[in-house]
Amino acid sequence: MFRCASIILVAILAAGCTRIKPEAPARTTVDSTLTVPLSELNVPVFFPIAELEKIANSKLTAKVFEAKVPLSKNNDTLDLAITRFEPVKLAYNGKRGITYVLPMRVDGHLRSRVAGIRVQNKKPVTARVIITLYSDLYLDRDWNLAPQTKLMNLEWVEEPRVNVAGIKVNLRGPLERALLQNESKMTDKLDATIKESAKIRQSIEKLWHDIQKPIRINRQVVPVWLKADAEDMNSRLIFHSKDTLVIEVGLKTRIQTILDSANNPPEKKGLPGFRIKPDNSPGMVAYVKATVPFSKLNEVLRQVTDTMRLRVNGRESRVKEVEVYGTTGGVAIRLLLRGDLRAEVYLRGKVGFDSTEHRVVIDDFGFDMNSDQALLAAADWLTHDVIIDRLQPYLSLPMRHTFDALPALITKGIERGKLGSKIDLFIPQWTVGVEHTLITRTDIQLIVVARGLAAVQLEKALFSKQTMTRSKKTN
Repeated sequence: MFRCASIILVAILAAGCTRIKPEAPARTTVDSTLTVPLSELNVPVFFPIAELEKIANSKLTAKVFEAKVPLSKNNDTLDLAITRFEPVKLAYNGKRGITYVLPMRVDGHLRSRVAGIRVQNKKPVTARVIITLYSDLYLDRDWNLAPQTKLMNLEWVEEPRVNVAGIKVNLRGPLERALLQNESKMTDKLDATIKESAKIRQSIEKLWHDIQKPIRINRQVVPVWLKADAEDMNSRLIFHSKDTLVIEVGLKTRIQTILDSANNPPEKKGLPGFRIKPDNSPGMVAYVKATVPFSKLNEVLRQVTDTMRLRVNGRESRVKEVEVYGTTGGVAIRLLLRGDLRAEVYLRGKVGFDSTEHRVVIDDFGFDMNSDQALLAAADWLTHDVIIDRLQPYLSLPMRHTFDALPALITKGIERGKLGSKIDLFIPQWTVGVEHTLITRTDIQLIVVARGLAAVQLEKALFSKQTMTRSKKTN
């Protein structure tokens, strides 16, 4: 009888301190890397014509050119100074052409021989003429605006007349020939002015370099950066309206999330030469590679489970060890429990994507069959949901911040430059989904794709501040 009682006591003690060690789910041996596809980010940049006109007038000097015009075989000459007497007017046709209207004042001194005597008019020859020029706009190989301007029309507001030795002479013909002969002086100056006003290359080059610098997208326990490796860029002028010049920039880049920006410095790549963008594609297709190393995930889980207690119906167990690793069918979580239940438990889960919350999740949890049976047999008080509910919040990767950060990633290169905080890129709505998933022995890899439309606007302050800065320097 004593022996029977001893057996019963041992059985009771064994039931209270059951050790469970089921067979572990097999680890995956996959050791591959997903290649992130090229993202295509098409960004239209708007330049208001009225503001370009202001800059052009602030940069274009009053004196346009000087010239000496021969009038006869007797070495009669006219010394000319051509200056603006009113601001230049710009008109854009909404496609590629800009018309310049230059109100010009002509001042000249006539040097002539009368009866063998060299004479010069005391009162300068004066005239006013409206010069109309037209330019087709292009971007050159170096990403500079390359206008091709030509003279279109001369309209005399005040004809050039002079009185020489009592003789009234109309110099309109010689002056028109002089203006035509010096056309390149006017067009070159205008082309240089409009090129300097727009500063296309400066903006594009800074965007190209700065977009490749990592940008932090969260402030969580594990900091995450978004990093773009730009590979190519093209552009084209597109039709918009007669009050706005629009340049659509197409950027091809590979985007990924990284957990350590210090170990991933941007590669210094020179701005590629300008190439014409073949079509108008206002949309964006952004592929982002997200890599979650199991080492980093386990580090976080160890921190949050270090003081975790599982309490049900007055019973308590604690998590002594936790490990997440990859399996052939998804992921497994190994839990080593101590306390009222001493057990080694395995949970199996799958990697999924919550399209509503834009979150990568490990869900569809279930205990490994061996763990399930052993756990139920040893401690029916510790149900599946207790463990799963405590771990679930730490088994997800928010991607919303990733795509919310794309506008900042695209525009930060310009915003940190001389343009200041003048650019506002907005993406009304992303359509987000998971393109590929790969679970390896060291990490979880995902290619997440987002599609949407984008627009960039440059505020008027951009141009007004440049004009004010130049005015202060002049004064």
